[in-house]
Amino acid sequence: MNAEPPSSSVLSSLWQQIRAVLDLVLDLSFKRFVTPRLVRMLYVLSLLAAVYFAWKWMWDGLWGFITAPMVFLLMLIVARVTVELILAIFRIADHIAPMSDEPAAKSTQKSGSLTDPVP
Repeated sequence: MNAEPPSSSVLSSLWQQIRAVLDLVLDLSFKRFVTPRLVRMLYVLSLLAAVYFAWKWMWDGLWGFITAPMVFLLMLIVARVTVELILAIFRIADHIAPMSDEPAAKSTQKSGSLTDPVP
């Protein structure tokens, strides 16, 4: 019963996504990261490259026909691990950022009293 959304709403949604990415890319203060948003696209491009190179390698003779599936799987594993490593680094940065404010608050407190615990 629900028809597909009009093409204008699809185009406006796509335009909003493009503007959001452009806003992130053109953010000269570097307060927001663009990589976590683009990592899916990078992963898909690496998968397409793996398919292309494995397909091309497969037709290089009998040895290529045998090794192409193994190389394809290796390329998939390397791409996945690389993407997960990139995301892990950005998640670590997100979790460390709130902690970086805490030492500044502690250093403003008066220290050196006899009742303070020794670090």
